[in-house]
Amino acid sequence: MAITVFNPTEVLKTQIMTDEGHQTMAGVVRRVLQSDGILGFWAGLAPNIARTFLVNAAELGTYDQTKEALIPYVGDNFFAFLGASGVAGFSSAVVSTPADVVKTRMMNNAGGKRVYSSMVGALFTIFSQEGPQALYKGFAPIFVRKILWCSTFFVAYEKLRILLRGANGNNP
Repeated sequence: MAITVFNPTEVLKTQIMTDEGHQTMAGVVRRVLQSDGILGFWAGLAPNIARTFLVNAAELGTYDQTKEALIPYVGDNFFAFLGASGVAGFSSAVVSTPADVVKTRMMNNAGGKRVYSSMVGALFTIFSQEGPQALYKGFAPIFVRKILWCSTFFVAYEKLRILLRGANGNNP
């Protein structure tokens, strides 16, 4: 639901950030409305939703699996949480970056020439015309952002669980 509601702001942000000129928010709004109507602000919605599912699945599943694998070696502590967070962030970036690239390309199409007709079409077009490496453009900053996010989130989550377990008489 949140992605659907906030997709228009993502379209605006993406177009302003990738524009080489001095694009204003009002200019983007005007161009998208004139070209595509109000629905133009939901360009890239499908890959945006897919990206979110991929991020969540990769982060949550990988974190728990990795934490359980690390605990016998480092203990059930900060180092297990941090190590598992790093693996979760990396796997999330690997899995979600192609959807992020497709999302960005489709959002940049709003209010302009239609280069991509669908999420799958965009994926195949980018892959065939630019090669598989094009699906990982921006991987390094995405990876760094994911590592920072996962480390902050999962370590805080684990620390909160420990505090609550102590406050509830050791019940998780």
